[in-house]
Amino acid sequence: MRFHQFVVPVGFALLAASTPACKKPSAEKPKPAAEAQAPAQILAVRFAKIEERKLAPTLEASGTLDADETSEVASPGSGIVTKVEIDVGTRVKKGDILVQLDSRDPALRAQAADASAAQALAKLGVKAGEKFDPQKVAEVRAAKEGMDLAVDEAERTKKLYESGAVAQATWDQARTRAEQARAQYESALNGAQQGWAGLAAAQSQANLARKAVADMVIRAPFDGAVSEKRISVGEFASMGRVVAVVVRDKPLRLRIDIPEADAGKITEGKEVSLSVSAHPGRVFKGVVKLVGASVKAQSRTLPVEAVVANDDGLLKPGFFARAYIELGSTETNVMLVPRAAIGTSGSASRVFVRAGNRVVERIVTIGREVDGLVEIRGSMSPNEEVAIERVDQLQDGAEVNATATQAGTR
Repeated sequence: MRFHQFVVPVGFALLAASTPACKKPSAEKPKPAAEAQAPAQILAVRFAKIEERKLAPTLEASGTLDADETSEVASPGSGIVTKVEIDVGTRVKKGDILVQLDSRDPALRAQAADASAAQALAKLGVKAGEKFDPQKVAEVRAAKEGMDLAVDEAERTKKLYESGAVAQATWDQARTRAEQARAQYESALNGAQQGWAGLAAAQSQANLARKAVADMVIRAPFDGAVSEKRISVGEFASMGRVVAVVVRDKPLRLRIDIPEADAGKITEGKEVSLSVSAHPGRVFKGVVKLVGASVKAQSRTLPVEAVVANDDGLLKPGFFARAYIELGSTETNVMLVPRAAIGTSGSASRVFVRAGNRVVERIVTIGREVDGLVEIRGSMSPNEEVAIERVDQLQDGAEVNATATQAGTR
């Protein structure tokens, strides 16, 4: 009994000492359910009425945006690539360096060709840029002086012979010396002409050598962007090898096909509005530039091209576009909303129509832009109100607090 009386109090003491440590993690009281689930925030949203206007009808078509010009830039020379200045997406100006080749060998050939041309120029005694006159060449001038002297002497000897003062042999010798001097002069003249031709050939070789040096630098043919880079440092670029592809993307060309039945409605200068899925809710402008000369036999469509300004660079070659071409005939009713009313849902455009103190989502197709308003097509009616702020925060059926209603611009 004495043993149990000793053990039991110790056990209770150990249990009491360990109890606070075990209860420590659960010391905080659970929050009430009302505090755990806060009520959803009601957004304050401004609305604007859908505006209806009479506008010229449009022809809807789809097409692809292409670069205004595409160049597969080829190497004009051959050599090892020492530097590549561009990569995919690099914007370049006309004349910018794309790729550099090793120019040491052609540079040495150019120096040798320049030296040969300078030597030929000095031999002729002609200064750089001076007009060539063979009579000013030293050999020709000396030969001419010798010829003139021999001819004068022959004329004097002839007169003396005719007067009987000298013998026939003396006259014959003087005449022979004059003919030889004339032949030497003509030979010197021909030599000078040949020297000039040789100088022209040496200068041509020097020009070709300098061009070979210039060809070691491959430059951009026009302003644009690099769509492909096809070479790296250390590779050998043979003459004609494509090292990069440069596209002119400002402006772009919109290529569309118009059904045969509507072909007569399209003429050059017609305004085009287009949209792309990469920038939903954004309307871009273009003008019909080219109208095909014939209808495609298989599809019975007429190819049409429009030029689209792309100063901000948002459009890219290859984008699929939906276009609306203004026809300029009898006006029809269209619905317009402020640009701020158009939101996005994936690749689709949407607006939120007011229904009491809630909003209803409507998927729409956007068209042209008029006075800051955007044409929409969808299951709506004029004078309904659409949200024009916090559109990206709204959901179908969301409760809102309409702070004000903005009237459409008439």
